Amino acid sequence: MAEKPLVIVTGSDRGSRSAWLFSRFLLQLFGLKARFVHPSSWRKSLQMDALLILGGVDIDPKTYGGSRHHSVTKTDPKRDAMELQLLQRAVEERLPVLGICRGMQLINHFFGGTLYPHIYDFTLEVHHPHTPFPLKTVTLEPETALHELLNQTTIRVNALHHQAVERVGEGLRKAAHDLNGIIQAVESLEEPRITGLQWHPEFMPYQWHSRTIFHAFAKAARESAKQRSG
Repeated sequence: MAEKPLVIVTGSDRGSRSAWLFSRFLLQLFGLKARFVHPSSWRKSLQMDALLILGGVDIDPKTYGGSRHHSVTKTDPKRDAMELQLLQRAVEERLPVLGICRGMQLINHFFGGTLYPHIYDFTLEVHHPHTPFPLKTVTLEPETALHELLNQTTIRVNALHHQAVERVGEGLRKAAHDLNGIIQAVESLEEPRITGLQWHPEFMPYQWHSRTIFHAFAKAARESAKQRSG
């Protein structure tokens, strides 16, 4: 029997465990092996067929050249550095990448994009919920891979973020936005697909679109593993 593809899942030394457990469930559901790494446990030589960057604490403003903001109270510079190195490897080795919440923001920073440190600093026309439940409407951009995958104009998602993508990085495109126009997904223009989601699909395994996203990621990981094995 062929070896299952290995997905490296990143998080912090403390915290990240609930997101890891939910993600592991979905990855294993679709036939992948998953390994959780954090700044104290990872090694530069680790092997991977795909990379999943989880949500969590804010990206340190020093990481992206920003100034300290009153809303940014918990950061993890060591995690930022680890994930940027792993993302660099994934890009060089042409591996599929999925970034969730801060993972999307880190992907955007890696490709030269910018971030809003606190979306509540500007007027929001529509209430921005903070909830693990699918109470937020997101519009998928036409002619994107995400729109083609889900075959929907809008979906309902959760929202646990207060930072957001401002300018999309080079080589990426906006793939979804919310009712306030805030970017909710980005994706690479080329294969293998690098996808960033501002919401948390791992916390909604009961939603068909969460399972569809993880199923597509698993398929890309298997293709990556097959190519790497020759």
